[in-house]
Amino acid sequence: MREVARFPLADGGIVSVEVEDQEYGSRLVSRSASGYIEAADTLDRAMGQIQQVANAMVRPLSEIHPRPDGVEVAFGVRLNVEAGAVISSNQMESHFQITLTWQASQPNAIGD
Repeated sequence: MREVARFPLADGGIVSVEVEDQEYGSRLVSRSASGYIEAADTLDRAMGQIQQVANAMVRPLSEIHPRPDGVEVAFGVRLNVEAGAVISSNQMESHFQITLTWQASQPNAIGD
């Protein structure tokens, strides 16, 4: 069942997010009088979690030699009212797609 969760923003605003029925077990969140699920933390903090994951994945890739000209990392993220950002999974696995690119060197001009 889909529900609407409200995530507070660091600047005082609120964003409403449609979420799947949350995980089993106790909830550290509350339901407002209007029926919304109130998230335990801010959306800004959840996005900070995503930034930390991306940094942890890209940092070691920058040490590849020759250094790639481009690095793309793709992964799915779900918002959870208790945990914030959660890496999406397919059954018992998480899926990350990493693409490294190198540009072909420009050929030297004749006479160089």
